Amino acid sequence: MLQKLKNNHLLMSGFYKGVSGLSLFLSIPLLIRYFGDTNYGLWVMVFALFQWIFSMDFGLSSVLKTKIPLLIYENKIDFVKSYIIATYKITTIISFFIFLSFFCLLQFIDLKTILNIPFFDSVFINNLFLLNVFLFCLNFIFNVQKSLFVAFLKGKYSEQSIAVNQIVFLLTLLFIVYFFPDINYEQKLILISIANGIVGLLINGLYTVYFFWLEKLNLRTNIASPKGFISEIIRLGSKYMIIQIGLLFVFTSDNYILSSAFGPKEVVPYEIVNKLFQFPMMIIFAALSPLWSMFAKDYSDKNHLKLLSKFKKFNYSFVVISMLIIILALICPFIISVWIKQKINIPENLILYVAIVTALKIFVSFYSFFLYGVEKINTYIIVLILSVLIKIPLTFFLIYLGFGINSVAIATLLIMLVWTIIIPFQCYKLINKI
Repeated sequence: MLQKLKNNHLLMSGFYKGVSGLSLFLSIPLLIRYFGDTNYGLWVMVFALFQWIFSMDFGLSSVLKTKIPLLIYENKIDFVKSYIIATYKITTIISFFIFLSFFCLLQFIDLKTILNIPFFDSVFINNLFLLNVFLFCLNFIFNVQKSLFVAFLKGKYSEQSIAVNQIVFLLTLLFIVYFFPDINYEQKLILISIANGIVGLLINGLYTVYFFWLEKLNLRTNIASPKGFISEIIRLGSKYMIIQIGLLFVFTSDNYILSSAFGPKEVVPYEIVNKLFQFPMMIIFAALSPLWSMFAKDYSDKNHLKLLSKFKKFNYSFVVISMLIIILALICPFIISVWIKQKINIPENLILYVAIVTALKIFVSFYSFFLYGVEKINTYIIVLILSVLIKIPLTFFLIYLGFGINSVAIATLLIMLVWTIIIPFQCYKLINKI
């Protein structure tokens, strides 16, 4: 029974995501006490670059997760190797150009002014962001292992690597807090940035080696990159990149909007509530993530009944998920008081808005994974682009109306309501055509 559970990649992905989320959960109060409220708000914006940079892969990771399961199914192993080699080459080139572009950009802009940061000088702020971009770009290359594990239908190892990363970073953070408590805030930000980057490099590097060992896969092949690989990256990969950047813009631009409108300190209460609700969401997303490649296989097999069965099971599960989110919303103030152990002024109704957004994101994500897997994403991209275009003006309009910090959550909620209608409708429409 225990072995059967270990071999279930959906359940184990959820388990490892829970471990990862718990480690992140424990690290946040440590960072707040180490940095203080305002400096923690700055760190949140710096760390958000991690997600933005990982979205700049031109959809390479998404192409891997979509195409490799089909190539394995067709036993075209040499083509699989060729795809992987080309992916690492292109990822390295992209990483170099991201860093170079950011370096050039910082010669002309002042992040301190743009983000309304009332402390530190402009040179330090720009250098802090540049340091993190450099470290994240290195991690960007080694991060390919996560997509490879998912593509080979072994998604639990992808989530396991994230969990190990979070645990090692938490232990490193405890070491830093204990041995370097009295250094100034500039040194603290630099030290944590370096620790975060090096831990990521170490873990991602080890899991890259582990992937090739586990699959007994070497990259020796006489087959060059598939003729259509570059055109496929441009066609399919660019679409996935638009989706990745669009989703990040809709869901992670909030901290930058709040900093610009109110200052970094006001980012903290929103970030804390958001992180708390990310904990169950991370677990569920991890469990759902392997479905991407499974959907691709089922759709190519034209397995209409199996796909409908998956949809039906999720819809029933979503009722239970919603009830758990309601319970979390009710006990949220108590959890925050125990978790953070210092007074945080949470705006009225912010917890309610974030809870609703969390539930809707989970619902939409399941159906989105289906669209990703079957490569039917044109309608989704149109909806996403329209959402990106209205997110900032809608948020600032709500701020103008006096909704304060709640404005970012309300704007996202209104956008998500539209998604919950359009995205599932598109999925059922595609299945009924099989």
